[in-house]
Amino acid sequence: MNRESRWLEASVRLAELMQPHPGPEPEVTVFLREFCLRAVELLDVPAVGTMLAEEGGALRVAAASDENAELLELIASQRQNGPCVEGYRLGRPLPDVDLRAHADRWPEFCARALAYGIDRTAVLPLRHRDAWLGTWQAYGRGAVPGSEELDMAQRLADIAVLSLVQSRNLSHLARSADQLRSALTSRIAIEQAKGMLAAQWGVTPDAAFQPMRAYARSRRRKLREVARDVIEGRLQLPRG
Repeated sequence: MNRESRWLEASVRLAELMQPHPGPEPEVTVFLREFCLRAVELLDVPAVGTMLAEEGGALRVAAASDENAELLELIASQRQNGPCVEGYRLGRPLPDVDLRAHADRWPEFCARALAYGIDRTAVLPLRHRDAWLGTWQAYGRGAVPGSEELDMAQRLADIAVLSLVQSRNLSHLARSADQLRSALTSRIAIEQAKGMLAAQWGVTPDAAFQPMRAYARSRRRKLREVARDVIEGRLQLPRG
């Protein structure tokens, strides 16, 4: 089976998971794990993992193709460092990260990855429109997939996120799915507000986020509510 056929088969499988059918709906983690498993086949890599951002910006484990990848994601989540966290904070893909070269920067993550024989990774977005909702990582040995392969897998990731956001069945999923939908909605608003403030102030989105978070904390408001006020023009934040 050629690469295009594998991509089409993976896309169909993801779409099938979100179709109405008798019995309980699949958990969101099951859906994302299916993406990870399909991406492993598509990219011919040892493992793939996914992480989703909480309202405050911390990345948390979502799903992975195997236990090794899940443990790497867990280390990144607990320490809030590693290539996935770095890519998310920068807001750009990291298509080829040499883990040996960053052993001093992310010691626990890199040590564990190298113990598994993984020495490179590619970090790409789980996104809705232009908003990063989290990341997905392709772990490699000696090399990572090329740009064409990563672009194809990114299209699969985009389908996965779009299906989750747009599915009419999300209200019937388990509690974890409801929480994910809320988190996705919140992240979209927060990322949009960050982008607006960054453009207005001429700073990076990360720098624009700090005054917004400080404002929310000082007034004991939820960050997503402040973000929506910024987007809809009800709130003019002072530049930090």
